[in-house]
Amino acid sequence: MFCGYCGFKNEDGAVFCGRCGKRLEGEENAAHSVPSPASPEQKPENVQMKQADSLPPKMAAVPQERIAEPPLPKIPEPIPVEKPKKKKGCLLPLILFFIFLLLLGGGAVWGYLNFFKKVSIPLDGYLNVRFEGPSGYAKGVTEIDWKALEGDYGDKLHFTNAAKEDGISRKYDSPVDYLEEAISPPTLEKTEGISDGEQIEYKWDINEEELSSYLNCKFKYADKKVKAHIDEKATEEDIFKKIDIQTVGYANGQGYINLEDLPEGIEAEDFTIEPNSNLSNGDTVTISLKQDPSYYLEKCGILPSKTEMSYTVSGLIEETTAAPETAAPEETVAQAAVPGAEAYGGGTMSGAAIASSGDYICSFSASRLITKQDVDALMTVYPNTYFPGERSVTQMVVNEMYARHGYVFKDQALNDYFNQYAWYRNNPVRNPQMDSIYPQMSAIEKQNVDYLKTFH
Repeated sequence: MFCGYCGFKNEDGAVFCGRCGKRLEGEENAAHSVPSPASPEQKPENVQMKQADSLPPKMAAVPQERIAEPPLPKIPEPIPVEKPKKKKGCLLPLILFFIFLLLLGGGAVWGYLNFFKKVSIPLDGYLNVRFEGPSGYAKGVTEIDWKALEGDYGDKLHFTNAAKEDGISRKYDSPVDYLEEAISPPTLEKTEGISDGEQIEYKWDINEEELSSYLNCKFKYADKKVKAHIDEKATEEDIFKKIDIQTVGYANGQGYINLEDLPEGIEAEDFTIEPNSNLSNGDTVTISLKQDPSYYLEKCGILPSKTEMSYTVSGLIEETTAAPETAAPEETVAQAAVPGAEAYGGGTMSGAAIASSGDYICSFSASRLITKQDVDALMTVYPNTYFPGERSVTQMVVNEMYARHGYVFKDQALNDYFNQYAWYRNNPVRNPQMDSIYPQMSAIEKQNVDYLKTFH
């Protein structure tokens, strides 16, 4: 059934239109109904007969009241909802609060990292191990690069409260200064005679408990082995060929040997001479190294090819040799200073005379220790009135030892006395500081000076 108002097709028997809500009526609806599709044509007579048969008997028309149609329900119009207006400035406090939280969290992290968390320092990364010298004679050295460590950790380290209480923070300018004194470089299991390719172990010795109590740090380190890389090769030389061997004294068993013109860096005390007293011409002595070969390599740059040599004594003065008639003035003075020498010791030349032979009062004062017998002999030969200022012979021997090192005396009389001799007069070294000469003396000279002073 179609609605006569809107044309909507409703179900048969419906009273109101399902679209517009109007009441459906037969005639009214028919006027507005949508025509149905045309049916096939039928013969008129047949149609009339069917209609006649189907129509009910006519009834008197009954007047019907028109039922008022109910009003269509009003659909409420949507009420526009106003969105709340954003209040200006309400986000600013939130942003500031968020920034405050970030700063607070960052400060907490910074405080933890700087005051509570221990800084870890890898000590092995700042260790340098080097080998100095040729292969086979090299020395191993360990050192910590404190400058690099300070550059990496200087700003991260600080003293703890314990360090402040114990006065450590006042004693040192910075934590790295404290570490530099508290931590020693590791020790090598072998420090000398190292060859190329050797594996050398180093070991740390660190009081980590104390260090951690004073500083906000801990350490990473381990005992390890390092391989020696040494390119330098040693060249051996005969060091004895670089030494001037001098024989001193008389050939009657009173001779000895001096080593002179040694390579720079070594001294006569670095060698042994056996025997070196009561020598005569033709005697054989052995001159040996007193130290390891590496010592001479370090001191003078020469690696000895041998450790000893034999030397045959020659050149000692024979007793029967007469002095030249045209003796130098200093020689005549020296010999004149031996009054009564012929009568000393049963008519033979005394030991004191031999000691004072040449230009020296005591010629062996730098080569061997002076004994009590030597002093007694010198005192017997030399009277106090002979030397300037009536000085004793022991005083003059000490003065002579200082004069050998170029000392310029404050007493001009002593300068005049030693200027008689070419060894003093032609010495290019002139030193007015007595205190600086004693440290330069050899061990034998120092012992002789100390011994002779006991007689003053």
